[in-house]
This record gives sequence, structure tokens and C-alpha cells, in this order.
Amino acid sequence: MGKINTQLIYGFLDAGKTTYIQDTVTHDFFYKDGVTLILSFEEGEVEYDTTLLSKFRTYVAFYDSNESVREFCLHAIEKYHPNRVYIEMSTMTENLRENLPDVLNVVYSTTLFLWNTLPLYVENLKPYIVKMVRDSNQVIFRDCPSKEALSPYTTLFRSLNPKASYLRRDPMGYHEKAFDLFLPYSLEDKEIRIDKKAFIWLFLDSYDHPEHYDGKRIIFTDPLSVENHRVGRTVMTCCMADLQFMSFPLTDTTIPDGWIMLTSDASLSIDTFGQKHLSLSPVSYERIAPPKELLLNLRVSTNM
Repeated sequence: MGKINTQLIYGFLDAGKTTYIQDTVTHDFFYKDGVTLILSFEEGEVEYDTTLLSKFRTYVAFYDSNESVREFCLHAIEKYHPNRVYIEMSTMTENLRENLPDVLNVVYSTTLFLWNTLPLYVENLKPYIVKMVRDSNQVIFRDCPSKEALSPYTTLFRSLNPKASYLRRDPMGYHEKAFDLFLPYSLEDKEIRIDKKAFIWLFLDSYDHPEHYDGKRIIFTDPLSVENHRVGRTVMTCCMADLQFMSFPLTDTTIPDGWIMLTSDASLSIDTFGQKHLSLSPVSYERIAPPKELLLNLRVSTNM
């Protein structure tokens, strides 16, 4: 059995996963080239219009907890012989993605949030948000009235997954880029001073636009940690189980691991995949004792 291209759709129960999948299926032309299968692990308030979907050679299988996730998927595949699969994920089902059979080749993942419930979920269910966003290529905020309303969430979501694309969908269905980075320093300056709060913004902006900093001198006014020839800070976006080392490669590989104060020149570098990244070349550094606060805490980032 060959691999089947699969898209995962994440979201809480009220996020609109069913509507999103059904709209996607009925507005593309892939059905002309074969069968689409929807594997539903969560039944919400909106039901699939199976009569409509059948016109698009699309079929829905609903998970029955009496069998394993793997068996359910394989039985549905054997029955419908799909050319592509959409999976309506259940946020509360532990290790669901990990239990999918290998035949399902995940090529894209989308997470949906309904705007009017987002503050409640960020406050109370952040570990689930972390899991969904980390696994996603795209995150959509549905029925959000304005881009300004989303601005307090910029740091949180961009830090969780800098690679993802973030979209705002307004109540009329218009889509636009969800977040703009408002940098707390000027890109016109030849020298940029970065404290620990600005470090997050530097990291996120350089991920998308490393060319912003090519040839700049960056003076870090708060301590940085050196680990395996990379320099940065460990950031906590949710809890102690959710730590990530946001860092830049050092061109000087002789600097030992530990804490330093750093002045550096920034330059573009290209990795083995041809992707541009920002590298730091130390101009001067001073080894120091570890600071009192070893972690940068983003748990209150919605207030930033």
C-alpha cells in the first residue's frame, strides 16, 4: 500500500473544523482525480453533509473508540481506497497523531481558533494550544473582528511556531495575515541594542527576515547562554515541559558553553537546505555568572 497524502485539521470543539474541511473539499477539484476520505475523531455541533460530499467523491468515517486509532484508519482506507485524506483531529485525544498508521503521509496541518473563545482557552488550556500550534503549518483565527485585536497574542503564537503562517478570518470571510511585528528598536540604526524583552522580537523577526540584520552590529545588554556553538535564551511559553532554546549560530566555535555578555556583528548564512539564517560573529564577549532568571517567561505574553 502506497503512502496517502493527508491533511490534519486541529481545533477545539467549537473551532469550525467540520465546516472548514467540507468547504475545502467542495471548493477544490481534486475529487476529479480520485476519492477523498475524511476521518473524523470528533463530532461537533455541525454535521457533515454526506449527500453533498458524495457528489465530490468524498466519504466520512467516524471513529468508534471500541477499536484502536490505527485499526480504525486502516479499516476505513481498506473500505474507501482514498487518494487523499483529511483528518478532523480531537484535541483531547492523547497521542492521536502518534497513533496514526504510517500509510498516512501528513503533508499539511491546520489549526483553527474561534475568536470569542480564544482568551478563555489561552488562560485555561494553553498546553493543548501548544501541542496544536507546534504541529501546524497554518493557524487561522476565525471571526476575529480586527488585526489589532490579535496583537496581544503575537509573541505567544509566533514563539510557539515561527515557521507557521497565521491568518485572521473576519466574520465576512475575508482573510489576511494575522500578526505584524512591532519592533521595539529601529532597523535604520547600524547598532541595535537588545535587552531580554527585545530578544524575543529579534529572534522572531530574524526568522522571517534575516536580511533586516545583515551587516548590523547587535549589542546584547542582558546575558545570553552559549550551548553547542549557539547563543540565545531558553524560553518558556507555557510550562516547564514546554521549553525551547531560541538561539543563533556563532561563527566563533571556540567560545565554550556558559553565560556571556555579547557584542556581535550579524550576517546572513545559508544552511544545507538553502535557507537563509542569521549568524552572529562576536566582536567582544565577557564570561559571567548565570543570571538569577535562567528562563524568559512568556506565560503572560498576551499582556505584552
